[in-house]
Amino acid sequence: MSNNTHLDFVKFLIDNDNFLIVSHESPDGDNIGSSSGLYYVLKKLDKEVIHVIDDEIPQNLNFLIDYKILKSKDVDLKEYNIISLDCGDIKRINCDFKLIENKNKLLNIDHHASNNHFGDLNIVHVDKSSTCEVVYDILKEYENFKNEKLIDKKIARSLYTGLLTDTGNFMYSNTKQESFYMAGDLLKRGVDTSIIINTVFLSNPIGRITLIKDIIGTLDINKDFASILMTKNMLEKNNVDYKDTDGIVNYARDIENINVGVLFKEKEKNITKISLRSKSDKYNLNEIAKLFSGGGHVRAAGCTINENINDAKKIFFDKLKENKII
Repeated sequence: MSNNTHLDFVKFLIDNDNFLIVSHESPDGDNIGSSSGLYYVLKKLDKEVIHVIDDEIPQNLNFLIDYKILKSKDVDLKEYNIISLDCGDIKRINCDFKLIENKNKLLNIDHHASNNHFGDLNIVHVDKSSTCEVVYDILKEYENFKNEKLIDKKIARSLYTGLLTDTGNFMYSNTKQESFYMAGDLLKRGVDTSIIINTVFLSNPIGRITLIKDIIGTLDINKDFASILMTKNMLEKNNVDYKDTDGIVNYARDIENINVGVLFKEKEKNITKISLRSKSDKYNLNEIAKLFSGGGHVRAAGCTINENINDAKKIFFDKLKENKII
């Protein structure tokens, strides 16, 4: 599958005026960082742009948004192009599918290995640390093409946040030389890293900490896989919203002699979301997630099993044994 060039996208932005920005369900740092960053870019270019999310934004990412985000039901446009960011599958785009059906063009910007180039224009770079890094490269192409500065302090803050969260504070193997170059350039453009780090990583509500305590109590070891469970009762007991649970899977992954952490999350009674994170390339988590119609990256992926959380866990590990993965 071939990509369009960065310049193709730049010229499309210049030549068109109306855009909807969308991303995947369960927003995270790269999702909100790339979406808000590109929103500010389009506003700066005097384009008509709407950011659509039919989900809720995690509390620790609200600082990136100083505009109104719309739900699909509130969008009333006849002519528009859609920009999908950080979404590896068109079915995971978090908006009413009628909006996608009625668009002029669909632009697909991503870094997931599972992305099947579903857009009319596609810029998918699996070698990049984050979708924010892909967006950054596109914006640098714009600056070179137009010979003018585009990335300001607000745009840089959004892009730096997504870079930081998807590289795990530059700890993960997806961190490359280009990632550090991007970080350095964004710092030159005025990013205040202390605000980002304190807000995203160092301001956990007490309820999240007690929730983690309850989740850790469900720890189960299966060879070099460690799994934990998060139920709706746990969320209610600790007064934590589902949207504010990103990163908890890492507590399972980060155990000595464990390679893969698995978090089973009860979304509804018979809907279980599964997050997978690993320390190495021993297992391809994207391929594991595909067994359940999911996807992602080699070391980070996700999927859904439409069963209650305990049955979903059994189905998941039975499938891994059936495929001789464990």
